[in-house]
Amino acid sequence: MAENAEGDLNSNLLHTPYHTGDPQLDTAIGQWLRWDKNPKTKEQIENLLRNGMNKELRDRLCCRMTFGTAGLRSAMGAGFCYINDLTVIQSTQGMYTYLQRCFSDFKQRGFVVGYDTRGQVTSSCSSQRLAKLTAAVLLAKDVPVYLFSRYVPTPFVPYAVQELKAVAGVMITASHNRKEDNGYKVYWETGAQITSPHDKEILKCIEECVEPWNGSWNDNLVDTSPLKRDPLQDICRRYMEDLKKICFHRNFL
Repeated sequence: MAENAEGDLNSNLLHTPYHTGDPQLDTAIGQWLRWDKNPKTKEQIENLLRNGMNKELRDRLCCRMTFGTAGLRSAMGAGFCYINDLTVIQSTQGMYTYLQRCFSDFKQRGFVVGYDTRGQVTSSCSSQRLAKLTAAVLLAKDVPVYLFSRYVPTPFVPYAVQELKAVAGVMITASHNRKEDNGYKVYWETGAQITSPHDKEILKCIEECVEPWNGSWNDNLVDTSPLKRDPLQDICRRYMEDLKKICFHRNFL
């Protein structure tokens, strides 16, 4: 009985208009509960709403991440200002939109995705899952994706972008930041981290594409799409061969 009551309450939260006294917040709450398909992060917002914690809801939902050090970086958790499944999907939709404008051969050259070992159980969020969702958004739009099959060092992604002649790449990592954080580090076709005006234009495109597209949540595409390729072995081999060319102490390799 208690389980049914809780289910009814969650259903009511999803379909009931919100009257916090802040129209912007009410809209953001409705969007989050409609768009987020991760049960853990959705529950975090539902609990804040149920407990009337409007200030924290406003902090989480009424602002977005901005690009810094060539990518997005924030704590993992629920909200449009945090790194989570939904914000990574939104960011990738914005990336797709911008890259379509910049490269006529985007769907021939493809996109590289790598990730590290970060994760947060309370949000059911990990770098690997975020990388799969990044790939899923692009695969659903018929973009070839070079998705590493295991965690890799950050330099592998920009190196792979250049070697495979992809238009761009993303590394899911927060580098040296605290373990609670994660990030979305973007590399251009040159292998360099993005700079202005690309960062500002990508943010504009993200804001234009906030509602998840059909297929964006379908991470099964990572296992079923013929457009997904694993560059791990090839890039490892090429990277080590190139490293030897510039290493003066080759006996350590």
